Amino acid sequence: MMKNIDYKHIAMIVVIFVLLIHLFGGAKEEVKDITIITKEKKGEVRKKVDSIIHDTIYIEKIIPGKKLPIRKEIVVDSTYKSEYEKAIKDNDSLKAKNLFLESISLDTYEGTLIDNKEIKIDGKFLTRGKLLEYDLDYKIKKDTITYTPKVVTKFPNFSVVGGIDVLMPTRTFDQSGPAISAHIGFRNKKGNTLSFGIDNLKRITVGYEVTLFKTKK
Repeated sequence: MMKNIDYKHIAMIVVIFVLLIHLFGGAKEEVKDITIITKEKKGEVRKKVDSIIHDTIYIEKIIPGKKLPIRKEIVVDSTYKSEYEKAIKDNDSLKAKNLFLESISLDTYEGTLIDNKEIKIDGKFLTRGKLLEYDLDYKIKKDTITYTPKVVTKFPNFSVVGGIDVLMPTRTFDQSGPAISAHIGFRNKKGNTLSFGIDNLKRITVGYEVTLFKTKK
């Protein structure tokens, strides 16, 4: 009964089994998360929209419940102040009225306030009178970003591969028996391979393989 055992067939099956384990049974490479910590950044912007000469004056305000008015210090535009006082002195009520209305008119300033390599900020201001200047301080808080990198496997532009094939007869009356062939292949960047081989029966093989589909991990 032992004489009926074909050890050559058993060896072929073992070789195929080992190759399958090597091809599909390997442990998957663990892809670790990557953590990036961004540093805190600070900056400032100083912009003068219109020139102005400051002048300090005092006005009197009557407070309910108090007998005497109080003096309040305010800073004004000396140019507007001079023009207004001149209009009053010249008894030009129309010019004085227009200067007053211009000083209390509502105006909108809209534009890019900050634009550098770190940040861009657009803003819009509603002002009483003209917008003369603005100061901005900003801070970009530090942050922690964690992500899982995507692993992309690519073939080189050209590579040479080699391997062995096991040929098993599928018909019982085939007397040729199992065969082993060795081949060498030339693979392009798409994964397609042109191969040439020869088996133990001195038969030459020529093959061409194409990538039909890819699986995602």
